[in-house]
Amino acid sequence: MNKPFRTTRLDNGVVFEFFPQGNRYFGDFHRVEISVVVTVPFVQATLASDLQEFAANYPGFIHYERKLERMGVATDQLEAVRHGLIADFIKTVAGYLKKQSFAESLLRREMENETKRTTYYG
Repeated sequence: MNKPFRTTRLDNGVVFEFFPQGNRYFGDFHRVEISVVVTVPFVQATLASDLQEFAANYPGFIHYERKLERMGVATDQLEAVRHGLIADFIKTVAGYLKKQSFAESLLRREMENETKRTTYYG
């Protein structure tokens, strides 16, 4: 992935990195796509006991990724749309990401996914 064009850090250490992925698709119209990689730190000792062993496989943080997209953006509106998508995303998810329980939920989901991948039926 290329370099982020914007990085934002919350007070609790959560880092948002925004990577441009869009392109021009017809005449003066663009597809604005931003790949967001959120790094959510955690302290293993403060996690629920059933997660602590699983969390030992992680370096003290877990990633959360999203794609933000808007189609049909005129060239003169590109920057405004990019900033609007980012502002809306941060406004929507920042409250969740400030909680320690968010890192726990991501780890729990990863643990469940790993269990599903290693479970054999037959």
